[in-house]
Parts: sequence; structure tokens; C-alpha cells
Amino acid sequence: MRKLTRRFIINSLDNLNLSKPIRYERYYINDKIRIQRKNNQYQIEILDSSNNIVEKNDILENEFLNLKEKAYSEIIRDSYLLLEDSRISIKKYLGKYKGLYRVEVTFTSIEEENMYIKDSWMGQEITNSPLAFDIYLSKLSVEEFKKELKKYLNK
Repeated sequence: MRKLTRRFIINSLDNLNLSKPIRYERYYINDKIRIQRKNNQYQIEILDSSNNIVEKNDILENEFLNLKEKAYSEIIRDSYLLLEDSRISIKKYLGKYKGLYRVEVTFTSIEEENMYIKDSWMGQEITNSPLAFDIYLSKLSVEEFKKELKKYLNK
């Protein structure tokens, strides 16, 4: 099933009315298993081939720490909600992916998605780029990430 989400890039969080952030610390064990710390909650997620979560369970901290050692990639980001529009969340990336601010707009129907006109503060659409999903981002080297990010910023 296709996600009804479009993704855009922005340069910063300046002048946006946002919720308090939720910190996500994500680790990809492989393409089907992801673990995460969301604030002080530890979870394991099983993903399908389209990167949809098919199963999510809470795990203990020590299980999280053991699995983290097997991860091929780390993604740390803060997630915010735009207070004026609950369909919009913004991800601010830290660490290896610092400099990426991804806006995600979620829709309830294909018609709503097709009719959507982005807000003036949003940058280029990145829905079909490697920057659009954490799974694809996790596979980029630092050099590949910087090259990809440069394509979309300041245009």
C-alpha cells in the first residue's frame, strides 16, 4: 500500500509554530528490522518491502542496546508537529544527517494528496529522493548524503 505522504525540504525551523520535539534514535538492523528509542520508550519495528510497519513491539532497554550493536546505520532526529496543521510534521536530523529538515504532509485520500498545494515556506519536493525516507537515508554515505542534500537546498 502506498503511503499518502508528500515530503519537502526546508532550510531551518525559523518562524514556524511547532510542538515540543520528540527525539527519535533509530537503528537499522537490516531492511526489515528497525529499533528505536522514542524519548524513553524502546521499540522494535518489522517493516515490509515498501517500508511500512507491519509489527511494532516495546522491548526492554538491554534488548535495545544489544540489537543496537548489530545495526548498520544510526539516525537521530527530532520530530515536531506544525501547530496550525496537524497533517504536517517536520523532522530535524542530527549527527551524520545534520542539515536535513524534512517536512512530511500526510493525506487521508489520493484526491486530497493530488490537490495539495505546498505552503510558501516549503522548499523543493523530495518525495522521490533518497532523503524522503529514513531507510533510504540510512544507506547513504556522508558524501552521498551531502551531495543529495545540496541538490535540494537553496534553489
